[in-house]
Amino acid sequence: MDVQPTATPTLPSPMSPSPSPAPTRGASPLVRGTRLLFLLAVGSGILYLMISPRVAEFFLFLPGRSDPGTAPRVAEVQGEDLTLQAGDGVALHAWWFEAGPEAPAVLFLHGNAGTIGDRRFQAEGMLREGISVLLLSYRGYGRSQGRPSERGVALDAEAGLRWVAERTGDSGRIVVHGRSLGGAVAGGLVAEHPEVAGLILESTFTDLEAMAASVYPFLPRPLFRRLRGHFDTRSALDRIRSPILVIHGTRDEIVPFSMGRELRDAAPGDPRFLEVPGARHNDLPWVAGAEYFREVASFVEAAVSGRP
Repeated sequence: MDVQPTATPTLPSPMSPSPSPAPTRGASPLVRGTRLLFLLAVGSGILYLMISPRVAEFFLFLPGRSDPGTAPRVAEVQGEDLTLQAGDGVALHAWWFEAGPEAPAVLFLHGNAGTIGDRRFQAEGMLREGISVLLLSYRGYGRSQGRPSERGVALDAEAGLRWVAERTGDSGRIVVHGRSLGGAVAGGLVAEHPEVAGLILESTFTDLEAMAASVYPFLPRPLFRRLRGHFDTRSALDRIRSPILVIHGTRDEIVPFSMGRELRDAAPGDPRFLEVPGARHNDLPWVAGAEYFREVASFVEAAVSGRP
């Protein structure tokens, strides 16, 4: 094969301008796509590590630290100011309102924000229906000591149930009423205590994984898998045989109304369902009006008497 002679390149003189460098082309679509996939993988990995039960608790619990003060007098009943002790020794603040020595009782477990001082109306409504009620502050809320966690609030609920059972002398006349996050706590509690007369789930989510996916719909669902099994109300229902009342507002902007229907469908037996048209997450009792406490009282009476 003939080889052509190569011309000797001409070097630029010091006075002549250097030739412009050849323009470089941008990264190919394949390279750009690979970089994007890499960044997405790294970002997803970081999110996956961040979306853990421990981190979720940091955002889930919004404890009200304001002092609710001593138990008030409502509906002609002077409340009792209590300090209960959880199983791990944490001191908990609670208010007890007794409708009468033979009255049925409700253990009320509040949501993830505020204090028992915000639930004074709950005690008043229960008392007017002839129902005693214990309002319990989770650890880290109000005057209760400690720091909230999934395990911690479960211990707090146990302490509340234990106290009411000792006070009334009959666990079969106690209904546990949980609102929002408190519903998940209540479901887990009643699943462990079949002697309890009934369970009320108000504006409650199905489970923490589904709730996180609902709040962050723009994130891939697999990122929330580490939350699976935490605050799992729906799974708790599989172990409950007590009567159940589900209450949910149709315009709930925090916990979707569809979750209330899911809990109703997952509940054993023939659960009651109070659908409150137009109610949002935080105004349900006011939108429902008198029907709210009438339905709660009707359910409590039926549950403690052994009727579904």
